[in-house]
Order: sequence, then structure tokens, then C-alpha cells
Amino acid sequence: MTIQKHFKKLVRDRMKKTGESYTSARRQLLKNVSTDPTTRWHFAGSIPATTALRVLLAAAGVRNPITKEPFTEAMLFGIAGGIGIGVAAFRYEKEDFSSFFIAGRHHWFDDLGYLKNALAAFGLKAVVKETGGAKAADKQLRDALARGPVIAWVDMAHLPHRALPAMFSGGGYHVVPIYRIDDDAKCAIIGDLTDGPIAIPLADLATARGRIKKQANRVLSVEGAEPRFDLAKLVRAGLQACHKALTAKPGKGPLAMSTLESLRRLRDRLANSKDKESWEKLFPPGANLWRALTWFNLGIEWYGTGGGLCRPMMADFLAEAGTALGDAKLTALGQRYAQIGADWSALADTALPDHVPLLREAKEQQERYAELLTSNGAIDDKRAVWAKLGELAAQAKKQFPLDGAQCAELRGGLQTRVKDIVTAEESALAEMATLAK
Repeated sequence: MTIQKHFKKLVRDRMKKTGESYTSARRQLLKNVSTDPTTRWHFAGSIPATTALRVLLAAAGVRNPITKEPFTEAMLFGIAGGIGIGVAAFRYEKEDFSSFFIAGRHHWFDDLGYLKNALAAFGLKAVVKETGGAKAADKQLRDALARGPVIAWVDMAHLPHRALPAMFSGGGYHVVPIYRIDDDAKCAIIGDLTDGPIAIPLADLATARGRIKKQANRVLSVEGAEPRFDLAKLVRAGLQACHKALTAKPGKGPLAMSTLESLRRLRDRLANSKDKESWEKLFPPGANLWRALTWFNLGIEWYGTGGGLCRPMMADFLAEAGTALGDAKLTALGQRYAQIGADWSALADTALPDHVPLLREAKEQQERYAELLTSNGAIDDKRAVWAKLGELAAQAKKQFPLDGAQCAELRGGLQTRVKDIVTAEESALAEMATLAK
């Protein structure tokens, strides 16, 4: 009886008992799941870069000094900087196209910096290779794999097992661990948060690695070295990085949307706003509001966050760190982030309310895809989900299921929840500042 074969049933059994979503129930059960024996280092996970980091550290022999086991995803998540925020809306007038984006991991916009800094915290050096040529890229990958698993940058739209629509090509920024190459089968064995490893044709992997120019064919491995670290210092440094990033003055580019101020702007623009980027102006009923609401739900719950915009993962980190270090204040802060995570999940649920059939079905389809992806579900089933979501989007574009007054009421409900979340986040950060010293 393999973990991959029966883990899905365990998740569903927990869902029935707790009422949790698939993602939340799975995140809790992953704490007790061992590695896959066929790869030695495979870990199912919730957050892409953190899970990939876990693979590299485990393969490098890094172990938690308390448990003598590989670090959990939650502990590494906190050590690497914990939660972050990314909130942005984009408008293209000529195409009448507006989109919404939300992210919740520390330095969500820079996987390379995130991973290099985390490895350095353990006294390890990242070796990064990049090239524009497919042949050179293949050689660099093979050379790196000779020393152990590696992390590769890919366009997730070209990973066959994800079965994403072609419209996502060129924008699926993503990282995956690669374990080995099987030349006989002409495939590579990778991890992608999934319960078990994935075999991907080498040709598809090459396409995925080369699709996005700014990260084309990038691969990261660890240079042989003896890891050096102090757990208490790692925890404090992670909290310091988290607090600094969330409270910094907004900069340019991604930094402009990566502090708590971006969440305050969202709060102010959701309803009763005269701002030129108010939701009423950017997302009128129809295709634009549909896109914003579905991505609101997707970005918080299903898009590589582990649910609750990564806040429950932060809560798990603080709980584990509090126990390991004997610090009740860390444990108490973890309880606060568990509640904040629940508040974020409630916000995601509000964006696609159950009493509106079209919106409820979109929410159900997004959850179904997340379940199919992580449980190594059939590709045809994943395609069917995206086809259905496309049908629902077409219906919403033709006739949105809410009138103007109802849309205003929905935006107001979202704003009320975001107001409460901003207050809770500010309070938790103030407490974090005292613990990070």
C-alpha cells in the first residue's frame, strides 16, 4: 500500500471529520507523510519553492537537530521568510481586459533570491546555471543531477500533467525539483507538489524550461559543503525577514505591491472608492469581474499557498518553532496566524458565494483541479475542469449572474472582510517585531 495510492482517501476522510477544504486537510496530513522510496527525496507539498527547497536540503543531509529528520515544509517556510503579500490589478484599455493577482509567500516574485538566501542560512552555497541553448541546458542539467536532485525553472503551462490551457503559455512562472533522468524511457522524474513523483517526457521538459526567456533553462543545485546552522537563530532570522518585507516602504516593480500597504490599498479600492483603480471601475460586471473574483479565490486558496494565503503554513511554523525552542510566545503568535488564515479562507469563499450557482460552480471546479493536481489525477479529468471553467466564464461574459446592486453588495462584503484582515495582520506583525529581536 503506497502513500500515493491511499493518501487521497486519508485526506477525504479528514475532510468529512473536520469540514476542511481538500487543500487544508492535505496540508495537515502531509506533516506525517514520509518520503517516496523510489526517489529517496520526494516530498509532496503545498508551496512550490519551499517544497523544492526541502528536497535539496534533505538530499544534502540537512536535518532538524530536534527530530533528526528532514525539516518539515512549515519549518522551512518560516525560516525562509514566512508569509508575504502581493496584491495587484492590471488594466489594458485597448483590449478591455482587467486582471487581479494576489500572493502570500515571502518574496513571491523572486524564487531565485528566495532559494539562495534560504540555502545560505544553512551555510550552503547555491550553484546556478543558465544558458540559451537547449543542448547546453541538457548538459548542465545532467551534470547537476550527477550530484543529486536539482531545482529547475519552468513554464508550468508546458508541463503535461498540469493540463493547462494554451492561453497560460509564457506566464506560468514556476519551479520544480528534478530527481533523475531515465534515458531508456526518455523522461525525467520530477516533483510538483504532487503526492507521488511525476514522469515527464524530456522533450516537454526542455520546452517548459526554455519557454520564459528571463528564466530560460535555469537550474539550481547545492555545492558540496557541511551545513552549519543554529535553529534558534534561523527562526529569529526568518521572522526578521518576514517583518522587514511586510513593513518596508513600497519600492518599484514587484516591491510596490509586496508590503502591507498593498493590502490597505485593496481594502480602500474594493468599494465606495473614487480611486481611478477602484474595483467598480476596473472590474465591472461581466468578463472582468468574473476574472477578478475567480482569481481572488484561486490565489488565496489553491495557487500554491496551502490555503488561507499561506497564513496557516505560517501558523504551523510558529507552533513547531514554539515547541522546539520552548517559547510560548511563538506558539501564541501561531494561534493568531491560524485565525488569520481562516479569515483569508473565508474571504476567498466570499468572492465566489454559494448562493450564486455560477460562482459556486467555479469555486467547486477550482477546488477539483487542485485535488486532481496534487493527487496525480488523470490528465483528461484536469482538461475537463478547465473546459468547464471556460464555459462558465463565457456564460458570465454573456450574462453576469449579479446585477449592479448585487455586485456592489458583494464588493462591500469583500471590503468588510479585508478591513478585518488588515487589522489582524497589523496586530500580528507588531507582535512578530518583539519576537524577531
